Amino acid sequence: MKQGIAKVYAAFFPAGETALRAVEEAGAAALGTEPWLFLERDILRISWEGMYFPVDEALEALKRALPPDAQGKFDYLDLEEWTLTRHVFQPGAGGEAAFNAATRSLNHVLDYSGH
Repeated sequence: MKQGIAKVYAAFFPAGETALRAVEEAGAAALGTEPWLFLERDILRISWEGMYFPVDEALEALKRALPPDAQGKFDYLDLEEWTLTRHVFQPGAGGEAAFNAATRSLNHVLDYSGH
């Protein structure tokens, strides 16, 4: 993803230490020491605001580390382009997980949030 002012909000469950460590490793070099990743019981949350987030690396780490029955979504808000890209975790047949992504204007985010 390009650099620009952005926000990331995500939540996945059930998740554990394996997913936490995988995502932490994917973002450690770019994101520094400010808290942005949280494991609360079996819910993994990401809450971040800034200039650059390694979206592709984080999504790949989640695909590898989440259990097959996990659910969740990863929202990337690009405040310069005024868009929301929602990545929804879809467990696949044979354990092959994937993210389905859709992008909408932030002007339409309330309409989109119900999908």
